[in-house]
Amino acid sequence: MDQNYEYSMKLLQMCDTMGVNFQYASSASVYGNTNSFVENGPVYPQSPYAWSKYLFDRFIQQAMGEFKILVQGFRYFNVYGQHEEHKGDQASPVTKFSKQAKDSGVIRLFENSDQYLRDFVCVDDVCNVQCQMLQKDISGIYNVGTGTATSFQSVAESVAKKYNAKIETIPMPENLKGQYQSYTCADLTELNKNVTINYKTVEQYLND
Repeated sequence: MDQNYEYSMKLLQMCDTMGVNFQYASSASVYGNTNSFVENGPVYPQSPYAWSKYLFDRFIQQAMGEFKILVQGFRYFNVYGQHEEHKGDQASPVTKFSKQAKDSGVIRLFENSDQYLRDFVCVDDVCNVQCQMLQKDISGIYNVGTGTATSFQSVAESVAKKYNAKIETIPMPENLKGQYQSYTCADLTELNKNVTINYKTVEQYLND
């Protein structure tokens, strides 16, 4: 709440005072367990992180017409890419699996990972979205993903193929049960009205 709500409110207030347009990071976690990922649709945040992002989004949506500046919020789906090794356990599966494959030759994958699907979007494409949106004279909250869902199993298999690694299944930790989204897939209807992106697949990223 300190970082994702209170601090974001202070940044927004300062930008509005100084006449500086505001882009901020939201998260697809606000949607929770659902099959509908439309920006103005219902949301079901299940973790403290998701709630903190949702509360700031809700404020933005309710007060949008009161700002003197452009305000653009981006609900990032599962972003991956270079330079996220410092995140540790919070790094993307692409990065974690790659590290495991290179370090030990074994990728540790949660059981039933063929049933957990995510919209994995490369950070290069995210940056491209941000740059194009800087040129747009619009405000709003937008999904940022690829519009395609890929299973954790498929990601692990792509990484294993690249590094000639094995895959070992492990139980899901208790602290993740009950708040683990089984499916995410960005509805890009609104974003595609404003940007043109040729999104990379995980396999394309690994082979670059």
